[in-house]
Order: sequence, then C-alpha cells, then structure tokens
Amino acid sequence: MKRSITTCLLVVLVACCAIVQHSTAAAESGDPELRKALDEYLDGRWLPKDKADEATEEIIEKIKEEGCSIDEVERLLRMGRVGYGSVKAKGKVLKMQFKGKNGKVNKTLQLPLLDLPCEHVDYKTSFFLVVPKSYKPENAAPLLIVGHGGNGAMSADYATKATLSGILPWLPIVEKNGMILVAPLSERGWGAIGNSIILSLISWTQRQVNIDPDRIYLTGHSMGGHLCHRSAIFLPDRWAAVSPMSGGYDYVDEKHPKASRAMINVPGYATFGKKEPYDINKYNHKIDNWAKANKFDWIHVEKPGGHEIFSDELPKIAAFMLARPRNLYRDRVYGYATTTVVYDTPGTNPKWSQQHTWNSDRPIQRSTFHWLRMYPLTLDAPEGKREQRVWAVYEGDNRFKLISENARKVRIYLHPKMVDFSEPIVVEVNGEKVFDEKVEPDMKTMLELVREFDDRGRIFHAAIDVDISTDADDFPEPRGVGLKTEE
Repeated sequence: MKRSITTCLLVVLVACCAIVQHSTAAAESGDPELRKALDEYLDGRWLPKDKADEATEEIIEKIKEEGCSIDEVERLLRMGRVGYGSVKAKGKVLKMQFKGKNGKVNKTLQLPLLDLPCEHVDYKTSFFLVVPKSYKPENAAPLLIVGHGGNGAMSADYATKATLSGILPWLPIVEKNGMILVAPLSERGWGAIGNSIILSLISWTQRQVNIDPDRIYLTGHSMGGHLCHRSAIFLPDRWAAVSPMSGGYDYVDEKHPKASRAMINVPGYATFGKKEPYDINKYNHKIDNWAKANKFDWIHVEKPGGHEIFSDELPKIAAFMLARPRNLYRDRVYGYATTTVVYDTPGTNPKWSQQHTWNSDRPIQRSTFHWLRMYPLTLDAPEGKREQRVWAVYEGDNRFKLISENARKVRIYLHPKMVDFSEPIVVEVNGEKVFDEKVEPDMKTMLELVREFDDRGRIFHAAIDVDISTDADDFPEPRGVGLKTEE
C-alpha cells in the first residue's frame, strides 16, 4: 500500500482541543495552591544550585504552613499537575493518503509532527504525538515511546519515514488501550544525544498531558531495538517495561557483559525474525536462554520472517507492558557504574552536519537503579578495577544485603512500602554489618530527588549513604523471580 505525504503548518495542535474542555478537571481534588507551588518547584529543575536550594527551602516552608505530612505531599505529587490545558507547540501536520488495490485513496490520516529542543545539548528535532480519543486529563495515561531504526547519521527525511513505519502499526493498539504515543526523530542515532531527545520529550509531554510516571514504556525497531536494550541496561528505572524489535547484540558475554546484568531490573518483550541480518536472531536466542536461566521477567519471540515489525505481536506486547507498571520498590536490584555515572558529552560523527556541545550544568544521570544509587569511581582507580557493580537485595524486616565489587559508596533510598521507619534499618555489605540505626523520613530528600529526575513517581522518604571498603570474594550472577504471573 503506497503512501503520499503532504504537509501544512500548524501552531496549535487541533487534535488536542478536547483537552481544553477538561483542563480544570485535574485541579478539582487536592490543595490547588500547594499543587501549583509544587508544579513551579519542579519546573525550576535547571536553576543554579544556590537558587535551587532556596526554592527547596521555600517549598518546604509552604508545606509546613499548610500542615501537610510527607505522605500527603507524596499523594499530591502523584496526582500530576494542577491542570492541563491545550497542547501548544510549533510544528506541522503530515497528511497521509492510503490507496487500496484499485489505486484509489480509501483512507486519510493526519499526524502532528512537533518541534522539540533538547534540554541538555544544542540539538533540535521533531516528534509525532498521538493522543487517544479516550484521554481525559483527570486520569493519568500510560505513555509509549517509539524509537525508529536507521543509523547514527541520517537525514530528517529518512528519520521521518523510519518513524512512520514504526508507529503506524501501533496506532490501533494505543487507541484501544488508551496509551499516549510519542515518537521522536533522531538524525544522531540513539546515543547520548538520543537519550537527551527521549528524556526531554518525556519532560515536555508530562507538562502537556497527564502521564502516569510509573507507566512509561519504550519500544523500537532495528536501531530502536538496540535503544531498548541499552536503555534497559543503563537507564532501567526510567521504564516500566521495554520491547526491542529486531535489535540486540551479545549482551551475555561480549557487549557490556557486566553492565548488561541490569536488564534484570526491567521487564522486556523482544521480537525478532528467523532470517535476521547481523546475527540478531542468534544473539536474541542467547539472551533468551540467559534470561530464562536467571529468571528475568523477559519474553523473547522468534517469528517467521526477517528484519521487521510483527504487527500480530503488538497487542501481546501492549498487554505485557500494561500488566507491568514500574515498581521502584522491588526487592532486588543490580547496579553498575564506572568512573562516571552521567551522560555529559554528545559524541562526534564526521557525517553530522554540525558537532554539538553539552550543557555542563545538565548531565543525564545513569547512577540510579530503582532504590540503589551508585557513585563514580575516582579516575586514579586501577585499570582492572574501573567497573563497579552491586547486587542488592531487600530481605524484608528492614534488612538489606549487598554484595559488591569495586564499589566504594552507594546510597539506598527508602519508602514506607519497603521499610518500617519506626524500627532500625540494617544494611549488610559483603557479609559485614555496616548500618544499624533508625532513619527519619526527610521532606528535602524526597522533593530534591523528584526534581532532579523530573519524575513524580520517583518518590522515596529517606536515604542512607553507605561507605564500602571491601569486595566480595565471589560475585553472584543476579537472579530474578521469573515472569510476572498474569492476573
């Protein structure tokens, strides 16, 4: 079926006018003034440190004046913004005409393609936005991010066509399941600049429409499939689940083998064809065997065919995703880091039309793994000790057990869903008890973490910093609990 594309300029996204009719609905519950103050506080996430500290003091003082507990503030944060109006953005609309077997147009589809400046690096791009008809701003909706295929130096036209091929099969699925879909274009691939594109897009989207921060899902085909694997490894606590399609390398033994164990932290549903190029099917079989042996919450499906999107799997993928909201309070996590724990350089490519500069005040953190935070090793660390990893298990009854290799400091975040704050918290590292004290909930810790990651679901009431001076004699292969039982 052939497509012809025409464009026209659009400043206000007409497809979202329905939001205007409901824009006050989200403000009718909770304290609207305090919620507005919280919105403004989070919107100031790029303030200089001294101004950011002042803003934290001011919001805490306002919370005290309102007599709100830390539990109440958590509830207000999770409610989303005080209101959502019409979606306003510069961009254009792509009009696609689909022809039937008789050569006549039998369907027309319009998709908004909106402008997106990156928040961390001097790069601008565009993205498609699809809002289902069932969306209501008073109800937080799941968000599906689609990463396109291609390469790390491609034209905008190529990226547009690749993105369209990736999202068109999803359109009836997201409409049926009430999912908001965003699909960014990248002429720079899905490296550090790609991470900036995606996280900038999440920040923009959640200010325009009511997104559930614990139901943000990532999928992609080919290069977008590689994106899903890397995101599961290095940014696992950003996603509720990922779905790589016709992507993947040998993450078991060759590609980031120590880092790749972090895939245990996020559920995944991978699809690939029997006739894939680049040994993609061979690598996916290897990952599948490894994931099953170690009880990861991952499914790998091989299909007849080659390097393609298998539309018949999309409803199953959507069901898999929606059955798995993000759980930051899981009982086991795997952390990995080196001498850096951030993305703060854009990379270079001689084929790019311009080279880019990263804003040094806006690094992207890849230091956190749910409730575990890693810190960078010093640059003078010996060559063989520049990779650090931690296998952290919450055993219940306020007890944490950590097994570490080369790590010298970690932070453990705490929440009432995990621990009883009226009792001491016990932390054991490499067989040695290193902490055994009560910990008080702290409003400042909670607020600053939410603001740092611009994530209203990343809520913890306290944190413990743990210094580590030993290494485990034998580091275990991380093991999960298997596929989530469908309810």
